[in-house]
Amino acid sequence: MPTAPVRNGEIYFEESGAGEAIILLPGLGHDHTYYAKTVPPLARLGRVIALDPRGLGRSTESAEGYSVEQWAEDVVRLVEHLGAERAHLVGSSLGACVALQAALDYPARVASLVLVAGFSELDRSLEINFRMRMKILERLGLGDVLADHIAMWTLGRGFIETDDGRAAVERLFSSVSRNSPQKYRAFIQAILRFGRLEPDQQGQPRLTARLGEIRVPTRVIVGGHDILTPVSVSERMAARIPGAELRVIPECGHITFTERPAETVALIEEFLRRIISHYAR
Repeated sequence: MPTAPVRNGEIYFEESGAGEAIILLPGLGHDHTYYAKTVPPLARLGRVIALDPRGLGRSTESAEGYSVEQWAEDVVRLVEHLGAERAHLVGSSLGACVALQAALDYPARVASLVLVAGFSELDRSLEINFRMRMKILERLGLGDVLADHIAMWTLGRGFIETDDGRAAVERLFSSVSRNSPQKYRAFIQAILRFGRLEPDQQGQPRLTARLGEIRVPTRVIVGGHDILTPVSVSERMAARIPGAELRVIPECGHITFTERPAETVALIEEFLRRIISHYAR
């Protein structure tokens, strides 16, 4: 079982292909299987690593709680374990936050960024959404009500009406229910702290203020019908990251890898092919 040593634990990962390291960072509550359909095409470009973030799947749990900074450090320790000088980071939703944090905290270890449906801070609507999830956990537990709430906010209205959409809702429920209520709550608290929204963080600058420090090629991707992190959120990130490219997938919700996997992978593949070719010169 391939694992990488990290501070106070180990990170499980699976790899395919050869060449420059491409690390895939999944969304909230998901493990490496989130990218099952993404790995084969990207493995034609490089050494693709799909991991279980700390606290998920076969990776170490944390008795001290969780944080985006900790997840970012784990990614860098994995890069070092692989013997790679740097890695291209592909992150979806929370995974995009982790990728951003890694690029800012460990710039020498990051070769490029692909940020899919990401965010560098939480506006009031996004904060309400995550705090509502915690209320559902407290009152109804980790069950179908929470899964329905997540599906409503992350999958497009038209997609939910399809057979593929209904199957995706079932997969969401299955994925969410693999977490314990306590752990899922801890993950949400990590997101709120990432947004500097807890009482002891008043006055602390948000990560958005640091986006201008990023100096690696960056592509920002978002679904045109994403209501959780709408296009405007990605537009602001792309405007603040020097040279960032923005691509919008029309008529698609938050989880583009589920709704429009072919288009999402094509946008990532085209970007990485160009960037990896540039590094090879």
